[in-house]
Amino acid sequence: MGHEDRLVRGRRILTAGGWLDGTIEIRNGRIASLGPPSDLAEASVDVLDLGDAVVLPGLVDTHAHMRDPGFTHKEDWAHGSRAAAAGGVTTVIDMPNVEPPPATVERMEAHRRNAASQAVVDFGHHAAGTIPEEIPGMAAAGAVGFKIFMKRDVARSYPHMPGTAVDDHARLYEICEAVAATGRPLLVHPDDQALAELFARRAWEREGRDFRAYARALRAGDGVTMDVGIATMLALQRATGVRLHLLHVSTPGAWELVRAAKAAGRPVTAEVNPFHLTVVNDWATIERWGPFALGSWIPTPHAEATWEAVLDGTADVIGSDHTPHAREEKEGGWEDMFATPGGSPTIQHYLSLLLTEVARGRLTIERVVELCATAPAALIGLGGVKGEIAVGADADLVAIDLERTAAIREDEVLSKCGWTILDGREVTGVPVLTMLRGAVVARDGRVVTEEGTGQWVGNRVT
Repeated sequence: MGHEDRLVRGRRILTAGGWLDGTIEIRNGRIASLGPPSDLAEASVDVLDLGDAVVLPGLVDTHAHMRDPGFTHKEDWAHGSRAAAAGGVTTVIDMPNVEPPPATVERMEAHRRNAASQAVVDFGHHAAGTIPEEIPGMAAAGAVGFKIFMKRDVARSYPHMPGTAVDDHARLYEICEAVAATGRPLLVHPDDQALAELFARRAWEREGRDFRAYARALRAGDGVTMDVGIATMLALQRATGVRLHLLHVSTPGAWELVRAAKAAGRPVTAEVNPFHLTVVNDWATIERWGPFALGSWIPTPHAEATWEAVLDGTADVIGSDHTPHAREEKEGGWEDMFATPGGSPTIQHYLSLLLTEVARGRLTIERVVELCATAPAALIGLGGVKGEIAVGADADLVAIDLERTAAIREDEVLSKCGWTILDGREVTGVPVLTMLRGAVVARDGRVVTEEGTGQWVGNRVT
């Protein structure tokens, strides 16, 4: 896909400086100017008139599991990036629990080449930060961040794999030191391994191993497993100065810890997952969809605390946590969720879920853009390049029909797994067109570009 020069006309464009009724001039794939409405009949380049559609910057998803390489029966870059494009996501940063984990420069380079041959949106990688000696080289080679799981699965080997999981505090300290020296963020899936094992054993003894027992075990002790993991990482952050990014924060205790760290001026950021806000915060959803909804269950007090963090600015980023698995892999969770992989595909629909909350008056569209585009770009060193409509930024745009109500349909899912627990769910606010560096890549849920058109962003991180 070559760069395209064109004018985009819109009456409701959300720029970095506020709302614009005007035009976006695109040259060489970037935004050359923003201005008032012009005489489009005199334009010397192609004109795309988006009318009353709301025009936002393309989303930057810093938490997606593309499963590629190693687990491509679940997902791959070709399918996952198509789902992203249809959902208004123009930059995807994937997680390293693939096989082999990208924990060395050689593996990360192979990972990049593989994605480059398939992706239809721009992409980057969070490397596995499990080998401290490899971290400087991977940062120099373009890793946008480093990811660690603090837990290993208790009765399964995936998705929290030995090759990406570290629960030894001394090793975690060494990793923090190494990542701190690079200036890149350390992304942590925060849990305490010993507590996770304790609550799993108690669940097996008292309730069994089905999806209900699993869901409650994750939240046992009012979420203390997550809270202790976060407290540990905050102590290591204080000692090393690493830029710490905490993933899928969702307990009242965790938010108290994050607020205290932020009040002290420490470089700590926190992510929220969209399903935690809108889908799995309802026990009826867990009962209906069982293993297909899990993931996690967010009890009402935890959901309320997480919504408060989103609204008051404590939460920094929304990441999709796109976690597809094959349908047949999930079925076993009705009887034994502890041996069943957790997660649901989310990347195609999370923008519409959040826009539905805008329609209900719970969120502003400006806050959605901050959480899903501007702040994620800044987190990974792409501020001013991605995540905003501003002169000099890439012309990554998504046009939204903010008033359209539609039902999500499973037969329109583009993820390779082919299923969604959102089948039949009504949303208000639908992406109708996605542009990547000035070129249209998706229109009305259909991808209209070829595999391999996405570009690697690791060489642009500052």
